[in-house]
Amino acid sequence: MLRAVGIGGNRVTVLSCDTAVQVVRPVHTVGEVRLAGGGGTDMRVGVTEALRHRPHIIVVLTDAYTPWPATPPESAQVIAGLIGADAPAPPDWITTVRIDDLADVNPPTPR
Repeated sequence: MLRAVGIGGNRVTVLSCDTAVQVVRPVHTVGEVRLAGGGGTDMRVGVTEALRHRPHIIVVLTDAYTPWPATPPESAQVIAGLIGADAPAPPDWITTVRIDDLADVNPPTPR
């Protein structure tokens, strides 16, 4: 995603959240991403904070064991990358992509 939208100096705002938003950081590269938080996730909190940045698209990477907003945002599409074959389905208004193996997200570095 960073390669696709980073053309021309664009940044992607990355939020890291559990039951609260821990980090909000505009980034150009994966190396600039900072993740923080612990167990438990409330995606209602993350989506609400993401909407404050006026995105067109919100991409969520999650195991999907989380409460979701009750209704879709009017101003942005939500896409969820569901990590793990047993990740529960989010609400129907969320576009989903199943990521059955974390290696699909973060392939090993060749030696």
